[in-house]
Amino acid sequence: MSTLKDLNAHLFAQLDRLAKADKSELDAEVKRAQTIAQVSENIIDAHKTQLEAVKLVAQYKGLNPSQEVPKIALGDMDVSV
Repeated sequence: MSTLKDLNAHLFAQLDRLAKADKSELDAEVKRAQTIAQVSENIIDAHKTQLEAVKLVAQYKGLNPSQEVPKIALGDMDVSV
């Protein structure tokens, strides 16, 4: 899992596992879901920070002459300054 799209697919897959778990598997799936949710929060927070960085670059550096959004290299985002 390396992109937000992958994370989204993984979260929905976990929801499916929770919905389909029988009584004997439910406790393990709930614990797994809680762990996934905690890790997902950290990933989402990191992406929010990256988005704020892009916004700051746009705010303080401005747009380039062609009025494109400033670009920054950010993990799985295809952007650069």
